Amino acid sequence: MPDGDEASFLGEFSQRLHSGDLGVVCEALSDYQQAQANTRWGADNPYWPLNNEVLFVARDLLDRSSTLAEENRHRALSWSLTMVWHLGEDEDADRIAGILETTSDPGLREEGLMAASTALQDAEEPNPRLLAAVRAIALDESLDARDRCAAIHALGDLDMPEVEAVFVRLTESGDLKVQVSAAGQLSSPKKVRVHRELLQQLVDSWPEDAGPFSKDIRDALTGFHSTYWKDAHLDDPALRSAHDELRFPLTDETCLDAFTTLLRSDDPLAVGIALDHYENWEGLRHVLDDSDLADAYLPEVLERAREVLRRPIPPAEVSALNMIGARHVEPGDADLLVQILGRTDSDTVRHEAVWMAYGLFDETETETETVDARLVEAVSGVIFDPSSASRSTKETAIRILADGLGAGADDVLLRVIREGEPDVQVHAVSYLVKTGGLDRHRAVMEDLADSWEERPPARFWGQNPVDLVFGKPHSVHWQGHRLQDPDLHRAHRRLRLPTADESYHDAMRTMLESGDVAAVGIALDHWWDSEGALARGGEEARQPARALVLTLIQKILRQPPSPPELSREYGPRAAHLTALSALRIAAEDDLSVLADSLEGADSLRDQLLDTVRDVLWSVGHSHPRLVQALGDIVCDEAVPMSERSQALYLLEEFRCGNSLDVLLSATRCPELEIQAAAALALARDETFEEHRPMIQALAASWPTEDAPTEVIEVRELLEDSDEE
Repeated sequence: MPDGDEASFLGEFSQRLHSGDLGVVCEALSDYQQAQANTRWGADNPYWPLNNEVLFVARDLLDRSSTLAEENRHRALSWSLTMVWHLGEDEDADRIAGILETTSDPGLREEGLMAASTALQDAEEPNPRLLAAVRAIALDESLDARDRCAAIHALGDLDMPEVEAVFVRLTESGDLKVQVSAAGQLSSPKKVRVHRELLQQLVDSWPEDAGPFSKDIRDALTGFHSTYWKDAHLDDPALRSAHDELRFPLTDETCLDAFTTLLRSDDPLAVGIALDHYENWEGLRHVLDDSDLADAYLPEVLERAREVLRRPIPPAEVSALNMIGARHVEPGDADLLVQILGRTDSDTVRHEAVWMAYGLFDETETETETVDARLVEAVSGVIFDPSSASRSTKETAIRILADGLGAGADDVLLRVIREGEPDVQVHAVSYLVKTGGLDRHRAVMEDLADSWEERPPARFWGQNPVDLVFGKPHSVHWQGHRLQDPDLHRAHRRLRLPTADESYHDAMRTMLESGDVAAVGIALDHWWDSEGALARGGEEARQPARALVLTLIQKILRQPPSPPELSREYGPRAAHLTALSALRIAAEDDLSVLADSLEGADSLRDQLLDTVRDVLWSVGHSHPRLVQALGDIVCDEAVPMSERSQALYLLEEFRCGNSLDVLLSATRCPELEIQAAAALALARDETFEEHRPMIQALAASWPTEDAPTEVIEVRELLEDSDEE
């Protein structure tokens, strides 16, 4: 907001904070809390410049809460504790402890524990009184598990022997939720090392549904083994011991010693495990208290990874490739990658080598450097190897070639289109579209998309690759249908292109005039859908075909349902739904076409009335011909009552010059429901007094028992006007 507006906004908030009126102050604190809650969605708290004032007011309320009347004290404490939770410091510890020691209110206890967690974290040395108060709540078996778990959470960031002892004691609690919460505080890698036996006994005793956090504890007992070697076994006892120390270290020093023991060993499995621990976020950095210590080992780790690839040490290759990856790869690694891709029969190794190559393609495609042709050939070979590479690896190779080389990958991707497996072809086509290849190789790509006949063998990130090539939409109600007539098929392809020139209008006319049910439906979908003509040329793109569209709408609505095999999703309803959708758009500029559609409509009348409703809601007014057409439905005894009632509702809601005459005609219908609804519409009109005698005469003839709601409302309006 502008500086002046911000100053005014904050000034008003500050005035409320210091108003002295408890209700006003609490409302201001409530506004702060709401703004703070919104920060979880990425918004800024606009009140943050006044954080110090907010904390000052909260402390003042805490200090004088004992002088407040009971009905005000709870509210003041609740909001002030919430503010201390957000903004508190170590100096608030005694205030919070005083409340936790005395309150029996669960809500205040919960808010006090949240505030306590802030104060305890802020302190260099935890306040003894607050620590004791929180500890007492955690150990109090008479309290609800929610309160005790909140106390455990408040103590969770304190690395103190006495606090750890509390957690151990609480694992003996008879309440499963308290057990799980306490065990969770003992599940860091270093604490697992000390309490593994206790934790294992606990999880073995728990049911499978011990709560969402119980899985975290089970996972913590397993620790991070490795990325690629979970089923492997280290034979050397010293290496097994180092692996265990790496997963559950006592100190950072012993952890790093264990890591280097594995990394520098001659055992390929141990080396692979060490590389996995360095690369994975759950590995080395996760277990170190000071994760930055790992950075110093990066040069040695990368050198060891390259040594694994050069020697080679096959069992550790995949870990070495994953460790170097696209992030740490260097131009000198190209030879290694070519060799690996040429010799390996492991799809996992092949996949990681392809990803590592990505970094080289990205780095070398500059004005002064060119991509290593041998590496391009090696990665391309992955795509065309029919016996070894998985579909996933082939698709990854396509991705890194297209992303890294752009148009430079065209030759490879075109070969995939000619020779590749169907699923892999989809990937090649999709990435050619992504890199602008559609403009360079449209004929080849369209021929392939055509051969799929609207049934591609796979999708690309949820997208239909046929739509990527030909454009969207295919249609709305005829999705997946392929027009067999060559001229209509060509016209359909033209409609899907992104522009709307004369050839677009020619194609639209060809399809609309074809007499082919599906072709006409597809063209109508393109006419009305926002992704069709409108997206290509705005409203002007609809105008050339408008008269023909209106004629076809009326014709289709009077025809029987369309052949069900023409539409996979909508079956026999496709043609009628298409016409109704087009009618909804066309009628907004000329409401009289709705009257044309209603005349003679029988089986589709209910759907047409829904369309009329939607259009009237959109434009906000009616039309004399439409009013008369609705009136004819209301007064037609052969029409179902539900449709007559809907037509009468539309007459009442959307008026024009002849609405009163039509409503008067409806009051002469023999059915009580129609009479009463029409009379009610007249009674609500500004001409009520003019029609009062007629309405009174009708009301006198209506029954007094089991009468419709409209009868009761009309009588109430008459009585109210008599009293006035």
